[in-house]
Amino acid sequence: MCGYVSIYYKKNNKNKKIDIKKVVEKIDHRGPNHTGIYKNNNVEFAFKRLSILDIENGSQPYEKQNKVIIFNGEIYNHNSLRENLIKKGYKFQTECDTEVLLTYYIENKEKCLDDLRGMFSFIIYDEKNNDLFGARDHFGIKPLYYIDEKDFIVFSCEYKAIVSLLDTISVNEKSLQTYLSFQYVPLENTMIENIKLVPPGYSFTVKDDAIKLKKYYDVNLSNKKDITSNDVREVVTDSIKQHMDAHVEVGTFLSGGIDSTIVATIASQINPNIKSFSVGFGVEGYDEIEVAKKTARVLGIENIDINVTQQEYIKALPEVFYYLDDPVADPSEVGIYFLSKEASKHVTVVLSGEGADELFGGYNIYKEYNSIKPILNMPQGLQQIINGVSKSMPNIRGKNYLYRATTPLKERYIGNAKIFENNEVEKIVKNYKQDNEYQNILANIYQEAKDNNYDYVTTMQYVDINTWLEGDILQKADKMSMAQSIELRVPFLDKEVLEVAKNLRLNQKISDSNTKVLLRESFKDIIPLHMVEKKKLGFPTPIRVWLKEDLGHVVRKTINEADVDYIINKEYAINLLDKHINDNQDNSRKIWSIYAFCLWHQIFIENKDIKY
Repeated sequence: MCGYVSIYYKKNNKNKKIDIKKVVEKIDHRGPNHTGIYKNNNVEFAFKRLSILDIENGSQPYEKQNKVIIFNGEIYNHNSLRENLIKKGYKFQTECDTEVLLTYYIENKEKCLDDLRGMFSFIIYDEKNNDLFGARDHFGIKPLYYIDEKDFIVFSCEYKAIVSLLDTISVNEKSLQTYLSFQYVPLENTMIENIKLVPPGYSFTVKDDAIKLKKYYDVNLSNKKDITSNDVREVVTDSIKQHMDAHVEVGTFLSGGIDSTIVATIASQINPNIKSFSVGFGVEGYDEIEVAKKTARVLGIENIDINVTQQEYIKALPEVFYYLDDPVADPSEVGIYFLSKEASKHVTVVLSGEGADELFGGYNIYKEYNSIKPILNMPQGLQQIINGVSKSMPNIRGKNYLYRATTPLKERYIGNAKIFENNEVEKIVKNYKQDNEYQNILANIYQEAKDNNYDYVTTMQYVDINTWLEGDILQKADKMSMAQSIELRVPFLDKEVLEVAKNLRLNQKISDSNTKVLLRESFKDIIPLHMVEKKKLGFPTPIRVWLKEDLGHVVRKTINEADVDYIINKEYAINLLDKHINDNQDNSRKIWSIYAFCLWHQIFIENKDIKY
């Protein structure tokens, strides 16, 4: 929907003034339709609008009753909230959800967050009390960064707008260490020292020169009631309908997966003329365009597809990593970048299937519970013996199975992807610290799962929701779509959907043969038959193949030329690439993680204008 910057000048600030209009222009791609500026006392707001609701009257910053708001996102239940407020005597000047949000805050203060259904980050300035109140949505769909310096506190939807305001710009070495395992920087830190993220489900106040954060929402997965396929179908269908509310054209992404298929199916029932968009790479085993086109034909909707060549992929990389802010070493983000670019020629809003895997049990790794259950039921002493044997075994079939079955989840599972083990990270970074090992980073999340008595699979989901979902899935979705000035909406990530999904029993999530069991059951009679039991493939991207071709040359050159010798071991990285090329050893994700950091470093630390 937009991009914004907020500046709060502290009382001791004497000289340092920021040209906020110049700062916000760095995120013009998030809102090319209108620029709004507000200044009063020690607070300044700058806003870039992407017009979606109430095109004529929805500009920001928006003022009402001595309060001013800047807001990024969508409030999907704004119409019902508006009706309740009208009954209480409030009058409205616009049809936009921005005015509803501000008015709802005026009526309910911070308790307004209890009733919001949507994706958002917002900041409200109270002119009378000279303080700020803001929040980020329940799942972290919309990003919000901040810096707290000697002279000011600054917020922005993307940190590229505000990084130059830091007194010094340097790599956060704790973030680098964790990034190498996670493939993104987990939790509230970023790769740059002194830039932080407001965590999902948190509100904050800025008053008397201090920022205070407060958790207002926790993703609770406690099973409290039985649910049926009808319950799932009703809540997901309603969410998709709510997410199609816009005064501009809405389209939908369509991959070869069941999640986007469900979204496209319901969306096409609401709007039979909806356009769908698919991307492929023209490499056997890494292309689901034909599956997507078959789905579109069955649904009777238009499908627009693009094939991204290796050279196009390479050329886009510097721009992709610039728009990402923090490095995210997920090769699929380039596909989303091109998909968004094509979609932006036709629509302003797109629906996508993110979040279904985390809420409904969709990742293949969740199925491991059924396979290792016999060993989990063995006496602890016997498990320890088997674990010791697994560690001394050569790399043969069964070694990894025995290790996983006998190693506690909290000691090995860090989310849907793990790139480097701790002992490998120690060989790469030059200032390795045991305190920053992934087990310590996730200790609080595992403790919360234990306190809530979550089972094996639910614990995995909880870890993914609190790390992988925000750090990887939603970062690339928001940044790659907004880079092309379109808004990506995720109907599965709705708190009403969660209220149903949290009640899933184990056999409604996984079976021996498949995932998302109840979700598939709920829509099997309306989605195309060929998609009902289709296995999850993720978003296949052929870097494993391309690293042995031209992409490998580019990656080698970037690692060699990046000025990162002070912080990482380049020789280790190049050795991984050589083994990948020469020994048929798949090191692609490891190489990609190091490469992504090096390219990010060139862009944000060395301030180079990289072009391939």
